[in-house]
Amino acid sequence: MSAMSGHGLFLVRMDVAHDHEATFNEVYDHEHVPNLKSVPGVRRAARYRQPSPTEPRYLAAYELDTVKVLETAAWKAAGEAGRWPGEIRPHTMNRHLAAYEWVGGSPALAGTTPYVFWVMMDVEPHREALFNELYDTEHLPLLLKLPGAVNAVRYRTAVAGEPRYLCAYEVENTELPMSKLWNDTSDIGRWKPEVRPYTFNKRYIVSERMRPA
Repeated sequence: MSAMSGHGLFLVRMDVAHDHEATFNEVYDHEHVPNLKSVPGVRRAARYRQPSPTEPRYLAAYELDTVKVLETAAWKAAGEAGRWPGEIRPHTMNRHLAAYEWVGGSPALAGTTPYVFWVMMDVEPHREALFNELYDTEHLPLLLKLPGAVNAVRYRTAVAGEPRYLCAYEVENTELPMSKLWNDTSDIGRWKPEVRPYTFNKRYIVSERMRPA
C-alpha cells in the first residue's frame, strides 16, 4: 500500500444558481477543467452529475500524482484563470472540496464506465484497521463479481467535515448500486456483523459521467 499511497483524488462537489447553469457548464467544460488538466501532476479529470436533492448536483474528480499538486503555484493559477473566478464561482453554492489519498481497492480509476457510485463514510477508530482489511480482501472482491460492477478504488481524506473514507465504484448502470442484489452481496461475510455497525456519517451518490461537447 505504501508504494501507491502518494497518488490521490481531488473531489469537488457543488450546486450552481439555476439561471447560471448553462454558462457554468460551458465554462467548466471548455475553460476550467482544461486549465486544471494542464497542470503538471494532474493525470485525468472527469465531471459527473447526480439527481439526488440532498447532495450537490455536480461533481468533478481530478486524479493526481500526489495531493501536493494542489499546493503548487501552477494549480492555484489555473484555478483563477479565465471566466471561472469572476463569472462562475460567485454563483456556486453548497461547495464540498476534499483531497483524498489512495488507500486500497484497484490501483486507479479506469474511467471507462458511464456511471460512478460514490460511497462515503466514517468508521469508529477501534474498528478502522479491520475496516480497511475487510474492505480490500472481502467486501470489494464480492461486489466486483456482480454484473455491471467494473472497478473500485478507495481513498481517505483528512478534510474536516467530510466523511474520512471514500470508495468510487465504476458501474455500467444506475440500478445496480441500489439493487437488492448489491445489498444482499454487501451482507455476505464479516462486513455486516464486524464492520458495518461501526460505520456512520454515510453518503451514497450515484452519478452520471458528463461528456464535454
